[in-house]
Amino acid sequence: METSVAIILKRCTKIPTAENYIGVDKGALTLARNGKRMLLAIGDFDSVEESDLSCIKDYSDTFIQLNPIKDDTDSEAAVMYAIEKGYQKIHLYGGLGGRLDHAMINLRLVSRFPETVYLHDENNYIYSLGEGIHSIEKHDYTYISFFTEDESIITLEGMKYPLSNQKLTNKDTYTTSNEILEDKGIITVHAGKVTVIQSKDA
Repeated sequence: METSVAIILKRCTKIPTAENYIGVDKGALTLARNGKRMLLAIGDFDSVEESDLSCIKDYSDTFIQLNPIKDDTDSEAAVMYAIEKGYQKIHLYGGLGGRLDHAMINLRLVSRFPETVYLHDENNYIYSLGEGIHSIEKHDYTYISFFTEDESIITLEGMKYPLSNQKLTNKDTYTTSNEILEDKGIITVHAGKVTVIQSKDA
């Protein structure tokens, strides 16, 4: 049975509907203030007032306060916890905008865990795909772009700019701003993995 969890980061302003939540730092406070029960509240909580910690603890099954001096980010710690608990779909909300270094970490988490970690904001839906044939629904996104950190070989069908067995490297930019023609398109990843960004204008 597929299990999913929504990880709420501090820049998340609109809480998605989900069965399971993990709150990260100030995102945990957002969940608590909206009466949302959390599987876990995690972070160094350096952006949360001491008086708010009791509210967060009241709404969390597990509370973990991390040392501010650490090797990984709060969001990475939350993702690793979710993976260790067996969650197969991990959705991050509020992980873009703000500090670019934190956004880069979240994008790398997407690339590191294909078909597991998904990054959302108001205008973007970002995830990675490994080898295989994948159907991509258009939803309400206008554009779709493809990137790779190393090298991959892809075929695109049902899109404005199709490709056939095309080698893609981390220096290529021509796979930006494609469009799915109808309700869904097909990408075949013959080798490697690709990061997919579905987006719409703000």
